[in-house]
Amino acid sequence: MSKFPRFTVFSSAICLFILTSIASGGADETPMVKIPAGDFKTGPDMKTVNVGEFSIDKYEVTNAQFKKFYNDLEFEAGKENHPVVEISYFDAESYCKSIGKRLPTDLEWEKAARGEDGRLYPWGPTFDSKKANTNESGIGSTTPVGSFKDGASPYGVMDMSGNVWEWVDAWVDADKQYRETRGGSFFDDRKKSTVIGTLKSIPDDIHTFIGFRCAK
Repeated sequence: MSKFPRFTVFSSAICLFILTSIASGGADETPMVKIPAGDFKTGPDMKTVNVGEFSIDKYEVTNAQFKKFYNDLEFEAGKENHPVVEISYFDAESYCKSIGKRLPTDLEWEKAARGEDGRLYPWGPTFDSKKANTNESGIGSTTPVGSFKDGASPYGVMDMSGNVWEWVDAWVDADKQYRETRGGSFFDDRKKSTVIGTLKSIPDDIHTFIGFRCAK
């Protein structure tokens, strides 16, 4: 169950996007990447779908960022720039709303990670342990966001394979009992840490390997 109280929106952000793919984020000042509207290949069958333009955080939300939202957050010294974990879907959703953002949909997340060509990993078709924090890396815990620079997606979004699973705004089942997370984690191997890798979890659940990023 979530260890944080439910929050209401207390601020909204007004963003002035510069004329490049990287834009200023919300009140958290996180850089965002603008993903253009258009078709891309989704899922294992690479079905072509169209997704409208959106922006997504370049990095996962960190401990330092989340602590500004919830001052009682505790984490190990030196892990300020690591992704925040043990966050329920509701906590992630509340954080994003508080800075004028939202959680990405599953299709938005996948397009930002995959690009348009149907690749299996953000950097290409084959796995490389030097490009993501997965079980094969042997690190055994989270790493600072953006540590694996060669693992960027085609749009320049970081850590979309490994490090932590990320909540997305999607239900896994028709009964709406389980929310979806994407991308694998330090705890998982290459098979789960693909751009189509998913893990279901009840919205109230928290884990040391689940975090999130925001979109708008």
